Amino acid sequence: MRWSDLETGLSPHFWGRALGWYAMAVVDIIAIISTDDPLSDPLKKILNTLMGDILAFQQPDGMFYQVVDRSEAEGNYKETSASAMFAYTLLKMARLGIGADPKIQKSALKALDGIEKRYLSIDEDGEYHLEGICSVAGLGGNPYRDGSLYYYFKEPQVADDFKGVGPYILATLERETLST
Repeated sequence: MRWSDLETGLSPHFWGRALGWYAMAVVDIIAIISTDDPLSDPLKKILNTLMGDILAFQQPDGMFYQVVDRSEAEGNYKETSASAMFAYTLLKMARLGIGADPKIQKSALKALDGIEKRYLSIDEDGEYHLEGICSVAGLGGNPYRDGSLYYYFKEPQVADDFKGVGPYILATLERETLST
């Protein structure tokens, strides 16, 4: 594929939502097969490594950038769907007892707080809106999407898109389990 590294086959950038989908899928599979099942052990290892690496890029306000590891790049922005996906994954990890790091739950709550302070609003009719969601991104296709930083940064941000609202709802439901 033209967008990937010719030697490794890897993408040159770490798109937050792609990592979020992966993390959510892994934690959900672990929950389905049970944390006690030996089949979940390699998945728990993958998830702990992944989320440990991702947490290194969490911003002071709790959010994560569109391209997670390039916060300094001009045009990059704090993105809601990825931040919600990571919050959900971390909260579910904490609930399931995956990972020994006590910062997991705190980091997840910080991400939700960042989303709610920055991107959650209520309009004059009392309706909630969730903003700062990347409308769409992908690789390849027609027209060709090259996976460059410029490509990821130029994708429009929208409000109330299911790719952000869904993970946000899942994360808030996990947060509610903390108080029960």
